[in-house]
This record gives sequence, structure tokens and C-alpha cells, in this order.
Amino acid sequence: MRMGVVLALLGWWVAAWQTPAPAPGARGGVLSLAWLGAAERVAPGVDLFRVDGPIDGEPRSLRFLRLDPSRVRLASALATGEIPGRATVRDIARRSRALAAVNAGFFSPTGDPNGLLKIDGRLLSDTRRARGAVALLDGPQRQQGLFDQVSARVRLRFRSGGAWRTVPVDGVDTTRGAGRLVLYTPASGATTDTTGGREWTLRGAPLRASAAPPGGNGAIPAGGYVLSYGGEAVPATLAGLTRAPSVQVRESLEVRSGQRIRDWLRAPTIVGGAGLLMRNGAPLAEWADEQLSRGFDTTAHPRTVIARDREGLWWLLTVDGRQPGRAIGMSFAALQALLARLAVTDALNLDGGGSTTMVVGDAVVNRPSDPLGPRPVSDAILVLPR
Repeated sequence: MRMGVVLALLGWWVAAWQTPAPAPGARGGVLSLAWLGAAERVAPGVDLFRVDGPIDGEPRSLRFLRLDPSRVRLASALATGEIPGRATVRDIARRSRALAAVNAGFFSPTGDPNGLLKIDGRLLSDTRRARGAVALLDGPQRQQGLFDQVSARVRLRFRSGGAWRTVPVDGVDTTRGAGRLVLYTPASGATTDTTGGREWTLRGAPLRASAAPPGGNGAIPAGGYVLSYGGEAVPATLAGLTRAPSVQVRESLEVRSGQRIRDWLRAPTIVGGAGLLMRNGAPLAEWADEQLSRGFDTTAHPRTVIARDREGLWWLLTVDGRQPGRAIGMSFAALQALLARLAVTDALNLDGGGSTTMVVGDAVVNRPSDPLGPRPVSDAILVLPR
């Protein structure tokens, strides 16, 4: 999508809402939000807006949460506390006693996160694709956020035969395929749930490796790992692993912009999506590097978005869709035009479709598109009191 088209769509949205935005600098440079209607105060620092009805000749149903980071904080939570697992956003919010919540990252049908996910300082899911992601960093007065396109990899490093050896890991807390090397953390539960292959337990300080009993399904130690290989013969790359005086598990992130890499590395929470919509006040024009499926950005789908505006406020947004006569969803270009009207500077498209769900208190405040109701998801973004 060309920049000119995005700007043209912005003008189209302004006309459709029939609420002209003030000129730059008006009211101290803050855009009018009258078009959102009256705010519903959920809790100190948490406001809910509901927008329903025809817009630009099409049915729309939108929900917005405006969040003050000096009063609340955002967090990420797994569906059941383990991988894989699925639960509704409402159940995840209840378990965490959250003020509000939305669905977060993409996942497989089993509930295995398939994008970048880091919770409480531990990388639980890696990705080779540099897709949009948001990092949450707690500050002394308010929570900060970083938005970029990021990939993550894990490597094993140990000394063997007098030389250091680095071995790439194929995945973290995910299904192990033939010939693949997977690292399992305690987030996977008590055991690896594998059959056959070769496994090593990593524990201690420094980490030391010991061969696990044959047959797979190795016990995962608290504070440690299990390294699991989908084959019966030990790969040459792992020769000498059990004799190494120490083993290092190294995580690396590639941040596409090359900015604030140290902050990304120290962030305790990172949630991946698919489609970085805005960064540093500018809308993105194409997403080839994110390797999205064909038509994903141009088709009107139900959407979930996390964003931050130029005042430092967080926004969580759901766009209902696939409901003829009520809500048709949005493309990326329509989302960017909408976000510009909120004075958003950074925004990320999260999982959408039937997963799009917003919970406030104990109620689902949007209408998910699945006929059976809210879809169980792998993880959620929570709004918690500071």
C-alpha cells in the first residue's frame, strides 16, 4: 500500500466520521476524540469507548480501551500457564484478576504460540521471521513500550575438545519434529511430552548437561531445561555436551530498525503479532519482510490492535468483522487511518479473525465472529492495576 493511498484513506475516514480533525497545534496539538462518544470509566486509568453503526456506508463495530500507564500496567499471560494450552480471554482475565484483556499472539490449533513471546524474562516462543512485536518495560512512574519488527533465535554454547561450540536450536517449547532440536522450559509443564529421540537435562549454576533416560518425555527441572532431539543418533554437533563444564543458553534478537537493541534484550515481556502498522508516528507501507499470507493486509478481517499515542497513553482496540449487516472488519489501510485519528504513533496488529476478543471486568464487550462464541486462545494481554 502506497503512502499516498494511506493518506487518502485518512481523509476519507475524516469525511465519513463528519468530525474534522483540528489543524496541527489546535488545542495544544491534541486531536478531538469527540467521535468516540462518551467514555465509560472502568477503573482509574481505564476508559472504554464503544462505536457502532454505519461508517463510510459500511457497518462497523469498534471497541477502544484507553489506558493511563501511570495508573495501570500491561502484562502477558499464557492461557493455562503452560504450553501448549488454550482458554478464552475471559477465563485468562478471571484467573489473573485483570481489569480488562484482549487476545494477543498467533498460535497453532493445539495452543502452541507460533510467534515471538517472552513472559517474565523467559523466551517461550521464538521466530525466524522479523514480524511486528511490542516490548513492555516497567519504569519507575509508568510503563514504556517499544514497537518494531523482530526475530528471535536460541543457541546452545558449550566447550568441547578445547574449543567453544555453538549449536542453533530449532524451536522453544514447541512440537519436536524429526531431526529437529527443541529446547523445553518449565512453561511446557512437567515433561516434554515427546516420544523417542534423545534428550538431555540442563540444570544447575552454571548449567550442566546430563543424558536423560531413553524413550523421551523427559522431566523438565524447575529453573532448568530439557534439550530434545528428534532422532536416535546423537548429532555430531552435540558430541561432548555431557562432558562440558558449563552450557550456555543464549537468546538473540534481531531488531529490524537496529534501534534500542539493549532495551529489547532486557524487556521482560515481548508479544509478537503480524503487521507492524505504525512506528515513530509513520504508517508502514508494506510488509514483505513479515511474510504475511496473501491478502492478509488488504482484506477486511476482525482485528485486535495494541497501540500507543503521542501522549504516552496505551490503546487496545478490537474491530468486529465477518458479520454482514453489523460489522465487516478492516484492512491494514483502514486501521492506519483510524489510528491516525487517535494520534497514535506506534501500533501492532495482533491475532484477529475469530480470536478477536475484548473483556472488560467479567464481560466480553465485543462480539467475536465464531458462531460458537469467544475462541479459546493461547495467550492474552492483560490490564492490571499498578
